[in-house]
Amino acid sequence: MKSGLAALVISMIDIHDQGLLKHGRIRLLATAGEEIAGEGAKAFHDKGYMDDVEALVIAEPSQDRIIYAHKGSMDIRITSRGKASHSSMPHLGFNAISPLVKFIYKADEGFTKFNQTNKLLGKPIMNATIFNGGNQVNSIPEHAESEFNIRTIPEHDNDQFISYFNEILKQIETDKTDIEIDAYMSRPPVYTTGQNSLIELAVKMGEKHLNTTLPTEASPGVTDASDLLVSKDENFSFI
Repeated sequence: MKSGLAALVISMIDIHDQGLLKHGRIRLLATAGEEIAGEGAKAFHDKGYMDDVEALVIAEPSQDRIIYAHKGSMDIRITSRGKASHSSMPHLGFNAISPLVKFIYKADEGFTKFNQTNKLLGKPIMNATIFNGGNQVNSIPEHAESEFNIRTIPEHDNDQFISYFNEILKQIETDKTDIEIDAYMSRPPVYTTGQNSLIELAVKMGEKHLNTTLPTEASPGVTDASDLLVSKDENFSFI
């Protein structure tokens, strides 16, 4: 996004210096935390900076495509707590890894049965991407963690994935398990129709300056639009 931010700033300077803006207002929203939890975009939205906005351009690299919708994203940490003991006396402790492995297996097994899809965004995506547990080979681990990255769609959104994980927990829970689910990053999907004058202008600019017709499509990635557009409908102009 560094090059994208620079491009926006240079464009605004050129528009100002050449007196090209005849009506309306162009607003630069330079956000922070885009790769974490979208704190900057959330703050701009909550403080009303998007209330009067009629079109939004996110300067995200798009590989010569015009993107007008994208999946949401979640990072979920699953923490399992047990009781440490020597591995020769496991009955004196409780292995934190065991219920966590069951949780991951059940979550993956259930996800294969998901059949929700979106005509633009496709199916949701879920992956367990981090696993940590134990610190020495002859000790029963008292702590284990796994993290999931999830890409959501309107038909199976972020709240529904939280409910799904809570249901998995109920399936594997016993009187000994101590598992915590923490959705520490959650950004909703962005869905627009792509039928607006901003898209048409972007296509024309591609034909004029790049000598090609840029395809218009949705993306599996996520941008600050997730938080900036939470109050806008599917007819909003966004690329």
